[in-house]
Amino acid sequence: MKNVYLILLISLPFAQQLDPIDMAVEELRTRVEAASRSSQRVFVDDFTGLN
Repeated sequence: MKNVYLILLISLPFAQQLDPIDMAVEELRTRVEAASRSSQRVFVDDFTGLN
């Protein structure tokens, strides 16, 4: 049981880290929201390579 607590304690900081993709999406969302408040148009190109 002690090992389970130790593993949970060690893994907790890693579980709290944000994925770089999530951070990029959040930045994009912030910019789009700011532009929409000032009645600007926002064009987004998605270069993911998906068909």
